[in-house]
Amino acid sequence: MNKKVAFLTTVFPMKKRYLYDFFDSLNKQTYTKFDVIVVNDGYVGFKELTGKFNALNIIELQCSDSPAKNREFGIKYIKRNNYDVLIFGDSDDYFDDNRIQLSVELLANIDIVVNDITLFDDQQGVYLKKYISNRIHDGLEVELDFIKDKNIFGLSNTAINVIILDEFSFDRDLIAVDWYLYSILLLQNRKALFTNKTITYYRQYENNTVGIGVRTIETILKGIWIKEKHYSLLKREDDSYISLYEDNCKLKKKIEDLLEFKELSEDVENPLWWENIKFNEEGNSI
Repeated sequence: MNKKVAFLTTVFPMKKRYLYDFFDSLNKQTYTKFDVIVVNDGYVGFKELTGKFNALNIIELQCSDSPAKNREFGIKYIKRNNYDVLIFGDSDDYFDDNRIQLSVELLANIDIVVNDITLFDDQQGVYLKKYISNRIHDGLEVELDFIKDKNIFGLSNTAINVIILDEFSFDRDLIAVDWYLYSILLLQNRKALFTNKTITYYRQYENNTVGIGVRTIETILKGIWIKEKHYSLLKREDDSYISLYEDNCKLKKKIEDLLEFKELSEDVENPLWWENIKFNEEGNSI
């Protein structure tokens, strides 16, 4: 049976060459029977740009809302239009040529696929390959406990069977949409598999919403707020998140001491998203 496959992204005002990298990598995919669903949040001249990639079936949707609501808009379009497979990718990243093919193949036997990421920037190019493989091995089934205090599921390195998505609504102010979405799905006993046989090239730059492995006062402050929102929503779904929410609140109360002393413990090598925002063993700094 042929699967109806959607590749979902959002676009916003950004450098044109980032979008060229993105669409060029989709143009080179070994699996070619897919639609590119693009939620356009204010990128001017989009049709002129995509006209250079006529081999791709690009469907543009207009939505200028919060990042969470833009994602929700795109996912609901895909559900309404009866796609079988949904592959996520950020428009400022690019992908291995086999990403769609491997995702579709693996999803024949699993609910969710999460692939490895390689870090690059405009100055150094690729500088850290297969980042997640520093922490977990290829073929691992990723369970909920692993992502309660950290995350590997991004909206640029995951793919899902659309049938597992129930009716949903994202909180408008939610930033870690990916972390929340996949936490909910794992709470529902959906199965997720990690692979490093295909790669998302994850661009690190000043407008990157999150980044990874970067630890400054600013990222810690932002991460505390993001975790507060994440845990406040999930503790309504599962009691195990109550203590995580309370610990994050304690950390928030220590923020003045943090700003005064700038005590930044570096106890996690190759930290995953949100992992290095926590108390140290003494519980008085992060």
